[in-house]
Amino acid sequence: MEFLSQAANDVRGHGNATAAAWVLGRNAEEAAAAGDEVGALRALDRARFAYDFADHASEQAWVRFVTPYRMDSLALSVLGQLRRPELTSTADTAVDRLGDGLPDGGVVVLGNLASALLRGGDVDQGVYVARQFAAAAQAKPNTMGKERAAAVAAVLPDSEHELAVHFRRFAS
Repeated sequence: MEFLSQAANDVRGHGNATAAAWVLGRNAEEAAAAGDEVGALRALDRARFAYDFADHASEQAWVRFVTPYRMDSLALSVLGQLRRPELTSTADTAVDRLGDGLPDGGVVVLGNLASALLRGGDVDQGVYVARQFAAAAQAKPNTMGKERAAAVAAVLPDSEHELAVHFRRFAS
């Protein structure tokens, strides 16, 4: 987390809003994983603020993957790890943004949403979204989808053994 905090301080100024949003979002995820709720929520707010000022057309090419879907995914990851009540409204917004057609970044959003719901205790909805994620990940496989599959497998209830096995195979 020390490197992420330093990076957040280093990516300031014109033309760096997307990079700052990404670094701050990752910092929020790591803080949430470490149990630092205040730090995680502060970093997430700063990430969202920075992203609001991003000029996606003229910033560095390496941060073009930081789309609104990816920002939704970061927020879902953080809020799910922290079991925050605003997870539901954030999930609704993320699903609405995905729309009817699933964009490439949507696979990751579904994976993070399934994981967040399962961690947050909404097992029925989490399993439902996990099944959607499984179908999407098969249709549009990518490295981040595989990482999310392993994470979802780890939090599925015992009653979903077959789905967990499917995710573990997919992730390997």
